[in-house]
Amino acid sequence: MITHKQVRRLLAAAFCTVVMTAAPVRVGAAGDTFKQSAELSKRMSKTSEDVDKYVAELDKTEEALSSVSQAQSKDLKKRYESFSKEVINLEVAQKHASADIDQMKSTGTEYFDAWDTSIAEISNPELKQASTERRSKIMKEHDDLAASLSDAGSQLPALMSDLHDLKTFMEADLSTENVGKAGGMIQKSQADSQALRNKIAGVQTMLKQFLSDAPK
Repeated sequence: MITHKQVRRLLAAAFCTVVMTAAPVRVGAAGDTFKQSAELSKRMSKTSEDVDKYVAELDKTEEALSSVSQAQSKDLKKRYESFSKEVINLEVAQKHASADIDQMKSTGTEYFDAWDTSIAEISNPELKQASTERRSKIMKEHDDLAASLSDAGSQLPALMSDLHDLKTFMEADLSTENVGKAGGMIQKSQADSQALRNKIAGVQTMLKQFLSDAPK
């Protein structure tokens, strides 16, 4: 005769067999998508902050350059030193913004790949279609933003090169006469800076819009 203790053991063994052979719960793709969504939002916020910082530093640099061009002999050295300092700060801000843009693009690729995998696991046709359409909308916004950032970013090195040239040229012979000879390049730098600010303004708007629309 089977005892109560033996019955309990048999039931426990049967339960373990059922648990071990049950179909696994599909949580991997959804979990990855959620994680990548949070990471993309974090990268976007960082990019937005550093682009804002770059623009602020660009304004400071051009203001300092304008101050040098209008300086008299007595305050030329002080104004030049201020400009020189801002050029260095601008270069640092540019490197941070550029690195953020690259990381944002990479994170975006990982996010949309994870989302695509998640969609493949949805059985209901209506939910699958809704998620696919939402992914397409968000991905287009991301791609448009990335293209605009790349377009604006492509102009940064040329402007930085002009500012370095001005810094080096004036440093070699810091005089009102030499600054006057750089007048054409100073005007070009200021015009290029304004054009870049106008372009980045559109990118800043797109960044904030994407942060508002993208899944949280």
